[in-house]
Amino acid sequence: MDQLKAEQRLTIIYVLTSIFGAVASITSGIAWGHWKQTLDQCIGRNCSCILFGEHTPSKFLGGSNGYCIWVTFGPLFLVFFCVGLTCFHGYRVLFSSRAPPSRKTRSVVAKLEPGENVLITAVSQESTSPLPRAYWIIVAVFSVISTIYAIIHFSVFVQGFYKTCNQYRLELENKFPVGGSALPVIHGRLSCQGIFDFMDYFEMDSGNAYRGGFINTGLDLILGIIGAAFTWMLFLLASYINIKMVQASGHEE
Repeated sequence: MDQLKAEQRLTIIYVLTSIFGAVASITSGIAWGHWKQTLDQCIGRNCSCILFGEHTPSKFLGGSNGYCIWVTFGPLFLVFFCVGLTCFHGYRVLFSSRAPPSRKTRSVVAKLEPGENVLITAVSQESTSPLPRAYWIIVAVFSVISTIYAIIHFSVFVQGFYKTCNQYRLELENKFPVGGSALPVIHGRLSCQGIFDFMDYFEMDSGNAYRGGFINTGLDLILGIIGAAFTWMLFLLASYINIKMVQASGHEE
């Protein structure tokens, strides 16, 4: 893979990663802001997070505030990182396409017979100025670290989503005193989207909170999870390209 193609692909990847990271951050922030006062009914601690909710005999409580802080603001580090690299590689790709291509030659003397030498000249064309190998090493390391970071963020998001979903299934048993064949419907047939739909319309505000309308909490969180999933997958692809460029720059030296 030559450097121009690598930078073109990285520019696209970083743009998409910025978008999906922003989606994960914004959607989780919307759900958190909508539910935080309603769910924060703990004594002595902040439990305002829509993720990692907990069923109790008397009320439904949110998860620790730290989870929502992490899920909402965690992707912003990745977004800023990608925006900076998008500007850098995008600038190089954009202006290299308008500039005349540079050429690099390398000559090698080959010996055929005693006293006979042949001069072989190889001409390679570069559309962007070569970046030092140290740059690719640094970016590759940051990409790998960001991939791990994004996977952890995605895992926390998914785990918190399913924890609240499953705990609210227990809450529905209290709100609708049913038994027998109805319980498998709540615990087996209803998707988490359906569970959060019940939560949107049946979970009452606390005495000191008013949500001010309804949102589609399930869809909002699912979009955030999708954004978080694409974020780590795109970072994994960027890591692969950066590592390949480290290897390619090493061969050139």
